[in-house]
Amino acid sequence: MIEKILNTKKINYSSNLNEDKLKQKIENIFKESNLSFVGKFTNQSEFAAYDKWTYIAWYVSNFKRKTAYLNGVIIKSGKETLIKLRIKPNPVIAIFPVFTVLIGLITSIIAASTNDENTLIFGIIIIVVGILFYLMGFFLRNRLLNNFKKHLNLQKVQMKN
Repeated sequence: MIEKILNTKKINYSSNLNEDKLKQKIENIFKESNLSFVGKFTNQSEFAAYDKWTYIAWYVSNFKRKTAYLNGVIIKSGKETLIKLRIKPNPVIAIFPVFTVLIGLITSIIAASTNDENTLIFGIIIIVVGILFYLMGFFLRNRLLNNFKKHLNLQKVQMKN
Protein backbone atom coordinates (compact mmCIF):
# COMPACT_ATOMS: atom_id res chain seq x y z
CA MET A 1 0.00 0.00 0.00
CA ILE A 2 2.81 2.42 0.87
CA GLU A 3 4.47 1.69 -2.47
CA LYS A 4 1.26 2.63 -4.31
CA ILE A 5 0.97 5.87 -2.36
CA LEU A 6 4.63 6.74 -2.99
CA ASN A 7 4.30 5.82 -6.67
CA THR A 8 6.86 2.99 -6.53
CA LYS A 9 6.57 0.14 -8.98
CA LYS A 10 8.15 -3.31 -8.77
CA ILE A 11 8.11 -5.32 -11.95
CA ASN A 12 9.79 -8.50 -13.19
CA TYR A 13 10.96 -9.28 -16.71
CA SER A 14 12.47 -12.34 -18.32
CA SER A 15 15.02 -12.42 -21.11
CA ASN A 16 16.03 -15.17 -23.48
CA LEU A 17 19.68 -14.04 -23.13
CA ASN A 18 21.93 -15.70 -20.60
CA GLU A 19 23.09 -13.74 -17.57
CA ASP A 20 26.43 -12.60 -19.02
CA LYS A 21 24.99 -11.54 -22.40
CA LEU A 22 22.16 -9.64 -20.72
CA LYS A 23 24.61 -7.88 -18.42
CA GLN A 24 26.78 -6.97 -21.42
CA LYS A 25 23.73 -5.66 -23.30
CA ILE A 26 22.74 -3.47 -20.34
CA GLU A 27 26.32 -2.19 -19.99
CA ASN A 28 26.33 -1.28 -23.69
CA ILE A 29 23.07 0.60 -23.27
CA PHE A 30 24.53 2.52 -20.32
CA LYS A 31 27.53 3.52 -22.49
CA GLU A 32 25.31 5.20 -25.09
CA SER A 33 25.29 8.97 -24.65
CA ASN A 34 22.20 9.79 -26.71
CA LEU A 35 19.69 8.18 -24.32
CA SER A 36 17.38 10.00 -21.93
CA PHE A 37 18.78 8.04 -18.96
CA VAL A 38 22.13 6.97 -17.58
CA GLY A 39 23.10 4.03 -15.43
CA LYS A 40 25.81 1.81 -14.04
CA PHE A 41 26.29 -1.54 -12.41
CA THR A 42 26.60 -1.22 -8.64
CA ASN A 43 27.92 -4.78 -8.22
CA GLN A 44 28.10 -8.03 -10.21
CA SER A 45 24.35 -8.42 -10.79
CA GLU A 46 22.76 -5.15 -9.62
CA PHE A 47 22.44 -1.91 -11.53
CA ALA A 48 20.93 1.52 -11.11
CA ALA A 49 19.67 3.98 -13.69
CA TYR A 50 18.16 7.41 -13.51
CA ASP A 51 16.57 9.90 -15.83
CA LYS A 52 18.75 12.71 -17.20
CA TRP A 53 16.07 15.25 -16.37
CA THR A 54 16.64 16.97 -13.05
CA TYR A 55 13.93 18.01 -10.64
CA ILE A 56 16.15 20.44 -8.78
CA ALA A 57 18.80 22.28 -10.80
CA TRP A 58 21.15 23.29 -8.03
CA TYR A 59 23.42 20.89 -6.16
CA VAL A 60 22.56 19.99 -2.57
CA SER A 61 24.66 17.26 -0.98
CA ASN A 62 22.81 14.04 -0.08
CA PHE A 63 19.72 15.23 -1.96
CA LYS A 64 18.32 13.36 -4.95
CA ARG A 65 17.92 15.69 -7.91
CA LYS A 66 16.88 13.43 -10.79
CA THR A 67 13.20 12.98 -11.68
CA ALA A 68 13.08 9.16 -11.51
CA TYR A 69 15.23 6.24 -10.34
CA LEU A 70 15.40 2.59 -11.41
CA ASN A 71 17.15 -0.23 -9.55
CA GLY A 72 17.53 -3.66 -11.06
CA VAL A 73 18.83 -7.11 -10.18
CA ILE A 74 19.72 -9.80 -12.73
CA ILE A 75 18.86 -13.30 -11.51
CA LYS A 76 19.52 -16.63 -13.23
CA SER A 77 16.35 -18.75 -13.09
CA GLY A 78 16.39 -22.07 -14.90
CA LYS A 79 16.66 -21.59 -18.66
CA GLU A 80 15.88 -17.88 -18.57
CA THR A 81 17.29 -14.83 -16.91
CA LEU A 82 15.10 -12.62 -14.76
CA ILE A 83 15.41 -8.90 -14.14
CA LYS A 84 13.71 -7.51 -11.05
CA LEU A 85 13.14 -3.78 -11.37
CA ARG A 86 12.11 -1.19 -8.82
CA ILE A 87 11.19 2.19 -10.29
CA LYS A 88 10.26 5.29 -8.34
CA PRO A 89 10.00 9.01 -8.92
CA ASN A 90 12.11 11.55 -7.04
CA PRO A 91 11.30 11.27 -3.31
CA VAL A 92 10.08 14.87 -3.24
CA ILE A 93 7.68 14.18 -6.12
CA ALA A 94 6.51 11.04 -4.30
CA ILE A 95 6.01 12.52 -0.81
CA PHE A 96 4.81 16.04 -1.70
CA PRO A 97 1.41 14.89 -3.08
CA VAL A 98 0.65 12.93 0.10
CA PHE A 99 1.29 15.91 2.37
CA THR A 100 -0.42 18.33 0.01
CA VAL A 101 -3.62 16.28 -0.18
CA LEU A 102 -3.64 15.82 3.61
CA ILE A 103 -3.20 19.56 4.19
CA GLY A 104 -5.89 20.28 1.60
CA LEU A 105 -8.32 17.86 3.26
CA ILE A 106 -7.68 19.30 6.72
CA THR A 107 -8.08 22.83 5.38
CA SER A 108 -11.31 21.89 3.58
CA ILE A 109 -12.78 20.18 6.65
CA ILE A 110 -11.98 23.17 8.86
CA ALA A 111 -13.37 25.56 6.24
CA ALA A 112 -16.56 23.52 5.86
CA SER A 113 -17.15 23.50 9.62
CA THR A 114 -16.68 27.29 9.83
CA ASN A 115 -18.57 28.04 6.59
CA ASP A 116 -15.57 29.89 5.12
CA GLU A 117 -15.93 29.61 1.34
CA ASN A 118 -12.56 31.18 0.46
CA THR A 119 -10.65 28.75 2.67
CA LEU A 120 -12.68 25.85 1.27
CA ILE A 121 -11.75 26.85 -2.28
CA PHE A 122 -8.11 27.18 -1.19
CA GLY A 123 -8.24 23.67 0.34
CA ILE A 124 -9.69 22.21 -2.85
CA ILE A 125 -6.99 23.92 -4.92
CA ILE A 126 -4.32 22.40 -2.64
CA ILE A 127 -5.86 18.95 -3.16
CA VAL A 128 -5.85 19.43 -6.95
CA VAL A 129 -2.17 20.50 -6.85
CA GLY A 130 -1.35 17.34 -4.88
CA ILE A 131 -3.16 15.16 -7.41
CA LEU A 132 -1.32 16.87 -10.28
CA PHE A 133 2.03 16.24 -8.57
CA TYR A 134 1.10 12.57 -8.10
CA LEU A 135 0.29 12.29 -11.81
CA MET A 136 3.56 14.03 -12.66
CA GLY A 137 5.45 11.43 -10.58
CA PHE A 138 3.53 8.68 -12.36
CA PHE A 139 4.51 10.15 -15.73
CA LEU A 140 8.20 10.54 -14.81
CA ARG A 141 8.43 7.02 -13.37
CA ASN A 142 6.84 5.47 -16.47
CA ARG A 143 8.99 7.61 -18.78
CA LEU A 144 12.16 6.10 -17.31
CA LEU A 145 10.74 2.56 -17.35
CA ASN A 146 9.57 2.82 -20.96
CA ASN A 147 12.88 4.28 -22.16
CA PHE A 148 14.77 1.48 -20.39
CA LYS A 149 12.48 -1.28 -21.73
CA LYS A 150 12.67 0.07 -25.26
CA HIS A 151 16.33 -0.97 -25.50
CA LEU A 152 15.96 -4.52 -24.16
CA ASN A 153 13.97 -7.47 -25.49
CA LEU A 154 12.14 -8.34 -22.28
CA GLN A 155 8.89 -10.14 -21.47
CA LYS A 156 6.91 -9.20 -18.37
CA VAL A 157 6.60 -12.03 -15.84
CA GLN A 158 4.14 -12.51 -13.01
CA MET A 159 5.99 -13.56 -9.86
CA LYS A 160 4.40 -14.93 -6.72
CA ASN A 161 5.59 -13.12 -3.60
